[in-house]
Amino acid sequence: MRAIILSAGLGERLRPLTLALAKPAIEFLNVPMLAFPYYWLDTLGLDELTFNTHHLPETVRRAVMATVAPETRLHFSHETKILGSGGGIWNSRFFLQGSDSFALANGDGVILCERPSLLEKMQQLHISENALATLLVCPLDGVGSRIPGVWLDSSGRVCGFGKKSPAEGLECLHYASFMLLSDRVWDFLPAEESNIIYDVLEPRIAKGDKIMAYRADDLRWFETGNTADYLKATHECLQHLRERSSLGLCLSTILNRFTPESELKVTNEGCGLIHPTAKIAPSCILAGFYVIGAEVEIQPHARVEDSVLLPGSRVTGGTHVHEQVYI
Repeated sequence: MRAIILSAGLGERLRPLTLALAKPAIEFLNVPMLAFPYYWLDTLGLDELTFNTHHLPETVRRAVMATVAPETRLHFSHETKILGSGGGIWNSRFFLQGSDSFALANGDGVILCERPSLLEKMQQLHISENALATLLVCPLDGVGSRIPGVWLDSSGRVCGFGKKSPAEGLECLHYASFMLLSDRVWDFLPAEESNIIYDVLEPRIAKGDKIMAYRADDLRWFETGNTADYLKATHECLQHLRERSSLGLCLSTILNRFTPESELKVTNEGCGLIHPTAKIAPSCILAGFYVIGAEVEIQPHARVEDSVLLPGSRVTGGTHVHEQVYI
């Protein structure tokens, strides 16, 4: 299976973090965010994997080289200007063409599911329906009203996209960052900037092409696009780890693959992940939820609460870090 992970956005809502790192290279729970889509794509038996880049491409390259299995053939497709999801695919066509279908994922696609076979089942549906595209979808509050979604009929066939239903009797679910595309899509991709959903798939629906949705009600998709949502997602994930829920066990499997050295610490003050290379003074207080990355230094009498300290960050003595992401 060939696949592409899209990572060419600027991540403006996560500034100032994205002034130093491209969003997919920012660590979430002590692993680069791109490790999550890679983990799921790899369940399909990846032969070749392409990353498209634009903003701070070397940070993506470093994260990829530290994450992806050495037996996977890697490609990087750089964009001097942002081409959108469809343009990113077109720009990577030489690495993706030549097979019946290929997979697509967003570089910040953090999802959890209790079924390891999630994408395999999606692939089976894609093949059996001979679909032009198959999208992974899940329930999400506000989809189809506050935020745009994927409108599908009772058979799982996609009928449209957006906040407004294109017909009566349809259900709206959230696009969960993963898609399978038939090689027939090359006939419809413009050789320019485009959006794969609105500029390619939506017109093909109008022409009668079959676009399918694979529904996963047991899937949890996490918004990480701004600091508040990033911290909220961190808190929920740490709760799953602590409670050893079905999603927590899935998360443990992912973290054990990419950061087995990180330790979950649970105290009366709170719980969090701590990288063993972090230097934490004994007089420090870690409270609420927290993630402490590699080579972090926390000086005496500091307090870190409901926060994430990204690798290499330094908290000076006596400082109270509260609801922040440090870099």
